[in-house]
Amino acid sequence: MGDVALMTPALIAIAAKYSNAQLTIVTRGNFSPFFYNIPNVNVLGINLKKYKGFFGVIKLYREIIKLGPFHAVVDLHGSVRSRMIAFFFRWQGIPTSKIIKGRREKLQQTRRFNKKINPLPHTVDRYLNVFKKVGYDAPIRKGPWLNVDGESKMFAKDYFKSIGLEKKSGQWFGFAPFAGHALKEWPFPKSKKLTEILLEEFPDCHVFLFGSKDEGKQLENLKAGSSRINLVQGGNLGIRGELGIMERLDLMIGMDSSNVHIAALLKKPVIGLYGTTHPMSGFGPFAQEDSGVLQVDLACRPCSIYGNTKCWRGDFACMEMIDPFDVVRRIRFLQNVNTLW
Repeated sequence: MGDVALMTPALIAIAAKYSNAQLTIVTRGNFSPFFYNIPNVNVLGINLKKYKGFFGVIKLYREIIKLGPFHAVVDLHGSVRSRMIAFFFRWQGIPTSKIIKGRREKLQQTRRFNKKINPLPHTVDRYLNVFKKVGYDAPIRKGPWLNVDGESKMFAKDYFKSIGLEKKSGQWFGFAPFAGHALKEWPFPKSKKLTEILLEEFPDCHVFLFGSKDEGKQLENLKAGSSRINLVQGGNLGIRGELGIMERLDLMIGMDSSNVHIAALLKKPVIGLYGTTHPMSGFGPFAQEDSGVLQVDLACRPCSIYGNTKCWRGDFACMEMIDPFDVVRRIRFLQNVNTLW
């Protein structure tokens, strides 16, 4: 989901420079709120379960081509399915280009010995390079890069009303303690400690915990009955609801996961806790790669691009060494340099 959301700065740049170009985005249907209000952008929202296997890809290609004619096709995913679809278009004589993910350079970063930790292009820059290959070159524009639609705002309004926070008061902090892979997550006791410290250090704050239905019990554990801690469960609110809520926050704290990336695209100050992964791999919070990252320098980092690996040291030091008070200090730093709150 984070990779899809990161398409928006590139699409906004292209749409702004090439106002006569019509962009058709093919993605999962539930991701369509990310592309709200981008000029000349249409979204073909699909359910991938309907397009399984080789014949499913052919079926999807036939549905896409009906929306043409197309002058170029860009593959920002680089999956087997997207490469096949691009091949069919190329067979029809339509120029295509695909993302270069830099797998060799990333392997050099993540191998256990003789690492080469050089900053790689951000995912957004890689997306822009794909457009450039078919003749569409454009500079990044100022954010925010996600627009929140009226439905999202209504979801958020109803949510805040349901928890008795119709009018904003104090500081509102989001905290997303989970990630797609366990090795990208802070140890749970540290998350627990952070919620307690936030309430102590910021007496006027409200904390909003983001997670899925499956993480409900752990979220309730973090809430511990506090009236100043509220749950935001995506299964109940959906992406639209979460976008509406994030738009009202002063800060988002989380792992290297979609919540932090989405908040950064909303131009909210973020604190992303990076351990197994590394922002130099091109996945830092967009436009906040320095101030928005909390990490410790260890020779073994990074050991993975996506977090789907095992800790070579066996002690998970990259995350264990990040203290909850480190997060508090970063919040105070951001408050001093940021005029948003």
